[in-house]
Amino acid sequence: MSTLGSRKIALGLITRYFHDPMPIHRFLDNTMKFGHHIDQVIVAYSHGVKQEAVASIEERTGITIVEANGDANMRSRLLFAGLSIDEVDGLLDVPSWPRYQEVPYGAYRNAVLIQALLDGLDYLLFFDTDVQPVVLTALHGNKPFWQEIDFVGTHMASLSEERVAVTTSEYSGYYIIPPMSFEGLGDLLFGLGKGMALEYMEDCHTHGCLNLGPASPGPPTLTIKPLGGNLGLSLDSPRRLAPFFSTIYTTKGVCIKGRGEDTLLGQTLSDKHGQIIDVDLRVFHDTFDDFPRTPDVRRQTVRDRFFGACLGWIGRNPFMTWYLNGRGRLETSFKAEINHQRLGLSIGGEKAAEFLNDPRLLELPAAFEDSYEVLPQTIDRYHRLMHGWKALLNALAPEVAPHEQVSEDDQQLPLAS
Repeated sequence: MSTLGSRKIALGLITRYFHDPMPIHRFLDNTMKFGHHIDQVIVAYSHGVKQEAVASIEERTGITIVEANGDANMRSRLLFAGLSIDEVDGLLDVPSWPRYQEVPYGAYRNAVLIQALLDGLDYLLFFDTDVQPVVLTALHGNKPFWQEIDFVGTHMASLSEERVAVTTSEYSGYYIIPPMSFEGLGDLLFGLGKGMALEYMEDCHTHGCLNLGPASPGPPTLTIKPLGGNLGLSLDSPRRLAPFFSTIYTTKGVCIKGRGEDTLLGQTLSDKHGQIIDVDLRVFHDTFDDFPRTPDVRRQTVRDRFFGACLGWIGRNPFMTWYLNGRGRLETSFKAEINHQRLGLSIGGEKAAEFLNDPRLLELPAAFEDSYEVLPQTIDRYHRLMHGWKALLNALAPEVAPHEQVSEDDQQLPLAS
């Protein structure tokens, strides 16, 4: 039986359409197998819900469905709690929705997080629709070997410790960058903000970009790299947390959602007092939706996935560079870092387009300029979000909420020429 006592635990999921309840059922089955109880499932969606899917989950536990593009009930609850209209707008507004019907990843996750806080839950465990509560321990030919793991229990073993605010871990399965090797790969990765992956990619001929996990988790360790699809949050002291934030921009008339809402969370939480713990629970991520098929970069669907990820990283990078610069975490100046990214994309994009025979990679430098152009608006949206978040903290626990002001560094915007 579970040793988690009376603590209230929620599972959180984000999705465009909530039509298929199977991902949730997998995790509920896993939770039941290991003797735990889930008090609530919170699903943030944007484009549609099937009531049959909701009813399927209701048969097993409570479920709350939240509109990620501005939930009317959540807005009313926040106003009733004492937040101003401007503060609520900062928390919930999705400027990209009216024209493009797109929601940034951070807004999806915040809808789940805010709902959990308003409902008085103690812990929130995120997973994604393409993640399963098993670890891939081996792959022999096309035959995978799985180990079912205690998802809730493993996260909670660390999450319930006093100083721990967040638990997370890497995934097992194929890496999001498929196996490839060409002159200029390092330039491309640096331009994408993925320079630390170069050493890993240089060995792709040996590991095939396949990540395996241990059948049993190793000792928990400190980290600054949370992953949104394998994430636990302790809600008992919200001031140790921060909201998710991700960017959005348009290039060639297409609305692009920036990646990295979890990466920014890790950087933001390093300024707080709570710990982020890697629980070494490498749940399986079906990265290309066709496992165990090898991700051959010559295949169109694989190239599409990679190109989409490139645009998402480019959406993240100008803002992340600004954020890190404001906190003295860059090894060089903001302007120099931005120009290094530009150069990497220019050189690496051309080499990648030639190697992959995909002219779309030539568009990466222009996409970067489109992302950089909206940096002032992105920063303003971030400040409005943080202002709303502080108001929410004060409404939840006015006697302990921090009275913080936006720092002078945050108010200044050093732009590269």
